Amino acid sequence: MERKEFLSLLGSSAAALFAVGCLGGCSGSDSDDPQPSGPGTGSGGSGGKKDFTLNLATPANASLKTPGNALISNGVIVAFTTASSYVAVSSTCTHEGNTIGYDAGNKKFSCPAHGSAFNENGTVLNGPASTALKQYKTTLTGDNLRVYED
Repeated sequence: MERKEFLSLLGSSAAALFAVGCLGGCSGSDSDDPQPSGPGTGSGGSGGKKDFTLNLATPANASLKTPGNALISNGVIVAFTTASSYVAVSSTCTHEGNTIGYDAGNKKFSCPAHGSAFNENGTVLNGPASTALKQYKTTLTGDNLRVYED
């Protein structure tokens, strides 16, 4: 890995972690937090399927209106790709459970801990991870982005 690529990956990962911490801890009220809605609502804990909605009009989620940005909610990293579509995969690396980040320039998800990389549909590009990330479906209706699994 070249120095420029390493620094780019490190910067992207640090920015993603900072944004996640800020978005989670800086909200002024419960109305800024993503609110699950609809049938089968839940965070996907034991026995439940993930099914939640992000209101992109709220400040906490507004970054997802800009291509190349991503955020983590309910254990899922949601990215607005440079191709102007939404993708959502598990935010946990399948190698050792570290939190992954999104690298829009290279159209991939990356784990800063050990260097695993996954394409935008969660397939492993390089290890040490050998298992793909779980992929979720997305549907945009107005300012509401639904993330769910069948």
